[in-house]
Amino acid sequence: MAVDTTTYLPDAKIVYGAIQEQVSTLPAVMNLFGDGSKFGKPINNVGIRGYVFLARVQPNWNLGYRPEGTTGVGAAGNQGLTNATVTLRYFYVPIVITGQAENLTKGESRAFMQAKALEAKFDMKDAVSHVNVVVIGAEPGAQLAQAAAPIVANTSFTADNTGLLPGAIYLRVGMPIDSIPVGGGVPDFTNQKITAINYTTRVVSVPATAVAGHAIALTGEYPQVAIANDGWFASNGFQNLVNSSGVVEGIDPGVFPAWQSYLFDNGGGALSSQLLQQLRQFVKNRGGVDGNMFIVPSAQINQYVGIATTTLRFDITNEGPAAKVGKKALDLGFNVFDYAGLPMIEDKDARTDRIYHGDSEMMKKFEAIPLSLAEDEAGTWTRVIGANGIADAVAGLLRWYHNIGIVQRSAWGRLQNLQVPANFLTAPPTI
Repeated sequence: MAVDTTTYLPDAKIVYGAIQEQVSTLPAVMNLFGDGSKFGKPINNVGIRGYVFLARVQPNWNLGYRPEGTTGVGAAGNQGLTNATVTLRYFYVPIVITGQAENLTKGESRAFMQAKALEAKFDMKDAVSHVNVVVIGAEPGAQLAQAAAPIVANTSFTADNTGLLPGAIYLRVGMPIDSIPVGGGVPDFTNQKITAINYTTRVVSVPATAVAGHAIALTGEYPQVAIANDGWFASNGFQNLVNSSGVVEGIDPGVFPAWQSYLFDNGGGALSSQLLQQLRQFVKNRGGVDGNMFIVPSAQINQYVGIATTTLRFDITNEGPAAKVGKKALDLGFNVFDYAGLPMIEDKDARTDRIYHGDSEMMKKFEAIPLSLAEDEAGTWTRVIGANGIADAVAGLLRWYHNIGIVQRSAWGRLQNLQVPANFLTAPPTI
């Protein structure tokens, strides 16, 4: 089949459409969790699409022993359930095909498909890679770093690593960034490219002036007005989902203490087998479920290997749910260790000082539109019009409509502020 101007764009839609099947095969944390579609189709409420389900936030206290007779035990219908809402988030990847690219492959369908498949592969990997950082590493709202002194006007800022902030490890040279107050607000600057990074000193060079204490984010992702609770543009992440405070999915753990994750700060001390067991025990005792996985950064796997060789905790994964989760992680391409029969899944983007443990069934990937080329008016191929007129290129749109939701917050826990080997503090993960 020859590729020409009449078949080029339809064929491109086929190539990009096929990509959505491959997204779920990449080693990203969201792919470890089940499909949230079992909760039904996404509802539409005042223009906001999301999934609503019942969350258990407290016991039913209308029960107990009474004198024999007709005194009763109180009104029924107090099962401790309330609505939880996971609002879906849009993720975009604009696509541009130049006239030159079209002409080079004209009449050569094989060359065209190879070229487009290669481009689509990198589009997909870039998208999933960034989303993984947002989900497992970044501060809430896709905050990749936080500015701190010293700040040199129109030259550089320092990425803060106090208060368990990640320093500069999620920033890259060439990345366009915004500087905006934490929680949203008027930007200090937008769409300025990073020209250099010193990961040891955490000095980030950018031709603009950041403000100390403000969020640094990929341009366009962070809100320019203050938001409430978890009303971000970006997907939920483990920093806000697995926490003992903060309103998530419309439920306040201050009102419902049972809607809290177990959180333990280790004060910068080293990882130990006892701490891992403590995390496991508190998740089970507070959440009432058996956790079936640990999500561990490379830095703490490095620490774990040191203690595992002396405490002999490289147990064989059991045959229950943990075995299935471990196999799924291996199939996706994660490195997997074992602790007391549970898989320890190594993720390169996870925050270096913390470990998560929980039940994979209590965390879901809600997805209304998989990553694919938009087929409606939003994805219509259009001629690119620049400052100098119409360009010899067409633009399209890859679109993803999804979010990560937690079904039972107390079924997950977090161990943080662990000692981190020096090399892991200054060597960022690959993109």
